[in-house]
Amino acid sequence: MESTRHILLVEDESSMYKLISFKLEKANFKVDIATDGEKALEMFFEKDISYDAIILDLFLPVLGGMQVLKKVRENHKEPPILILSAKSQEQDILEGLKAGANDYLTKPFRPEELMIRLKKLLGEY
Repeated sequence: MESTRHILLVEDESSMYKLISFKLEKANFKVDIATDGEKALEMFFEKDISYDAIILDLFLPVLGGMQVLKKVRENHKEPPILILSAKSQEQDILEGLKAGANDYLTKPFRPEELMIRLKKLLGEY
């Protein structure tokens, strides 16, 4: 039997994180939610927790998503990071990928596409 994958969802908009976490949990993922960048880093660097992937919004209170991405990538090659953002300009997407994101999906998005992209990052497709 496959072990449950543990996802860190970094999103401050409640309707968005409720939708995404519902979809992920329905697909048998364990989900932790951080609603600001500082909390996301605290959770990520918690020694007793290991995340299989991060879904990361860029517009966040306290500390922005790009800063979170850079801090995670300074010391860790893993886990895969999927940016999920309303920033949809080509320049924004390229900046996110160059900073270390493994994938970039713009809002609005199709939940099924998010699931497929996440599973691809985790090697399940």
